[in-house]
Amino acid sequence: MKRVYFPVFGSGLGHAARMVALASKLVELGFEVAFSSYYEAADYVEQRGFVCFRVPRLDVGWTAAGKFEGLLKTSKRLPWHIATFIRQTVVERKIMKRWRPDLVISDSRLSAVIAAKSLSLKCFVVTNQLRILLPPKKRSKRTKPIERFFNEILGKLWNLADRIFFPDLPPPLTVSEENLWWISAVRKKAEYIGFLIQPPKKSLTELEDVLLKLGLSRDKPIVFIQVSGPAFTKPALLRKLLKASTYLKDFQVVVSEGRVKGSTEVKRIDSVYYFEWCPINEQLMQLSDILVVRGGHSTLGLALLIGKPMLIIPIADHSEQFSNTIKMIKLGAALWLDPLTSSPEDILESLRRLYVDGTYRDRVKGLSSLAARYDGLSRLVEAVVEALR
Repeated sequence: MKRVYFPVFGSGLGHAARMVALASKLVELGFEVAFSSYYEAADYVEQRGFVCFRVPRLDVGWTAAGKFEGLLKTSKRLPWHIATFIRQTVVERKIMKRWRPDLVISDSRLSAVIAAKSLSLKCFVVTNQLRILLPPKKRSKRTKPIERFFNEILGKLWNLADRIFFPDLPPPLTVSEENLWWISAVRKKAEYIGFLIQPPKKSLTELEDVLLKLGLSRDKPIVFIQVSGPAFTKPALLRKLLKASTYLKDFQVVVSEGRVKGSTEVKRIDSVYYFEWCPINEQLMQLSDILVVRGGHSTLGLALLIGKPMLIIPIADHSEQFSNTIKMIKLGAALWLDPLTSSPEDILESLRRLYVDGTYRDRVKGLSSLAARYDGLSRLVEAVVEALR
């Protein structure tokens, strides 16, 4: 039995969710799989029934307001980050020597790539973020050459992998264009394959059962709010959204907090239907008229495939989410609000605009048809089978 090992970036759930989707397909084909990660992603993987080795946590810091802690504080912790990266690499090497995988598939974990190649193991990379960008407010024409130089060096390290797969649409529709384009070091090994997380095919009866269970009506528009991302970034936004919900009398509002170990039972908070962990996430995305989401890549990809107009409220100062958000606006699929300065009235106005202005619905449906041409999950399964023949 061939073994496939998945080292997964642990902040947020998007990386883990798409690798769990791939691992599930491989298990059906008779492969043995295991993961490594940390924090919420490790909890999520274990909740899905897979073995997950715990490795040292490596992530940026967050403030109480739910924003990136800033360059100064991050730079002061740089020695600690470097030491943790080295520890992570050493731990990964030990796990690989013990578990002996036939293929390592690293989702955005460079330490695992270095560990795999030091052991001469086959290694794939799946990532929507090759480049590290400065926070939006710190970027300028003067900083871009520095960014590019640094990211070309990173690109050479990513290029240690045998294959690199971008779970995104090819240019010019690439959602993570700022994080993937312009790295010459990886061009020969990289392939755009489309989004990995595909919307489940639910019958009309199943969707109507969800409406009935929650007591939702087809007579009023449904807004589904999915608060994804690292746990530290959620409380401030959740408070703002719940406050804003008192203004949203024209809408039916369902909120998913995205707490991995939270209750799956729906609660009522005033007029809002509230899940700590929503077990019918995809069904609600399909039933909704508008989605309110963060700027995470996996969430945006799934929303595009389902074909729903979006209000995006990215994590403050999060360069990747901000660049994803800007691209979605360029594509005509979304509006966005600043998580720190937006008011409840701003949220109401944006939702009304998305609902009344049909151009957003038309545009996102067209993009959905284009995105559906690419089955990233099937392509990646095919690549794994080819590599392990």
